[in-house]
Amino acid sequence: MRVIYVFRVVIFSVLALVVGSACAQHYPSRPIRWIIDFPAGGASDTLARVVGEKLTQSLGQQVVYDNRPGANGIIAYSIAARAPADGYTLVVLSTPFPLNAALGRKLPYDTLKDFTPIARIADYPNLLVVHPSVPVRSVKEFTAYAKSKAGVLTYASSGTGSVQHLAMEQFRRLGGFDAVHVPYAGSAPAVANLAGGQVDSAVTILITASPHLRAGRIRAVGVMSANRSSQLPEVPTFAESGVPLVASGWGGMGAPAGFPKQLIKRLNSEIARIVNLPDVRERIAFVGAEPHHSGPDDFATFIRSEFDRWQPIIQQAGVRIDN
Repeated sequence: MRVIYVFRVVIFSVLALVVGSACAQHYPSRPIRWIIDFPAGGASDTLARVVGEKLTQSLGQQVVYDNRPGANGIIAYSIAARAPADGYTLVVLSTPFPLNAALGRKLPYDTLKDFTPIARIADYPNLLVVHPSVPVRSVKEFTAYAKSKAGVLTYASSGTGSVQHLAMEQFRRLGGFDAVHVPYAGSAPAVANLAGGQVDSAVTILITASPHLRAGRIRAVGVMSANRSSQLPEVPTFAESGVPLVASGWGGMGAPAGFPKQLIKRLNSEIARIVNLPDVRERIAFVGAEPHHSGPDDFATFIRSEFDRWQPIIQQAGVRIDN
């Protein structure tokens, strides 16, 4: 009986592999919906459309973009978590995805169990920028100036609990200075008010800062990424400036939990090819991002590490979000 049982297990396993392989070969047979966690024109939307255009060409089926902004990405993630894991619903997973859980928000899904990470696609360097009236040109000078303006210097972010807010909180603790947080509903209004002189400084992504930097309305002080930005090679990283701080934004592709393994492998392989295409790298760089492909296991590990990394900083800074 035991021999028969083992034989059946082996047969069923082989059949599963054969069926899975056949499904992958005939996939996709209809359009694929890609849920985007933020509005059209933003970093998530741009990334999805650049990659999705190439996926449409290589897969032979249309990638349909479904922007579902709101609640720091929670609306999009909720829709994706409830979707069938049949290969026809994808979702952009980006910086707020693990942060929402780390902030202690009441979520209608389990961040680590209800999704299948497929590929991390790009990073978005965060910058410390100042108004031209602020007399600093380096991270060291900013720290000294902030100490001289304790409790008076203001900094803008894209919102309470955003990675920009948390990065500045970490910088404050490492630098030993106080500053007044001014949260905005997004990076665009935060940087616009910085350019207008309503606040002294801000942490923001390059895609938002670029027009104001080119016009001289704001000045970059340091880059919060592991390496210098290819778009701002003259601006040193925080690490180069003596502050061990890395806080990049990022974006990637995910799907509902239970997504077929053969399709994960195929989509990840497609993305690896796509992000190395010269025109794709150029378009990603144009919006201030850096291509960064990783496999599903590495992407899952990274998401968990982001949760583990930011949760104690959130607790130490006393950051709270109304659920």
